[in-house]
Amino acid sequence: MTPVDSALADLGHRRNAVLSAASFLFVPEIVSYSDFVALVPERLVRDRADKLMVIDCPFPVEGFAVGMVWHERCHGHGGQRWIREAIVSLMAHT
Repeated sequence: MTPVDSALADLGHRRNAVLSAASFLFVPEIVSYSDFVALVPERLVRDRADKLMVIDCPFPVEGFAVGMVWHERCHGHGGQRWIREAIVSLMAHT
């Protein structure tokens, strides 16, 4: 159960998910060419008001964890290690 499902259940509702995307990044484009509704981070759609109707979520939703994954063969690669450390450092300051 996702944080959205939990929040809806607390209100006595449930969602009917008809599509799942591997990343939030695909969702605005999918929604802009369909009659779907999606709950996504605001920063992802801030500049899309020309194609999307953007409104605040009418109920509180807990945050969610964000993680990084990589193939074990890249674990010791200097460039890969550098970018992972840079991301962790950047996120620690937000």
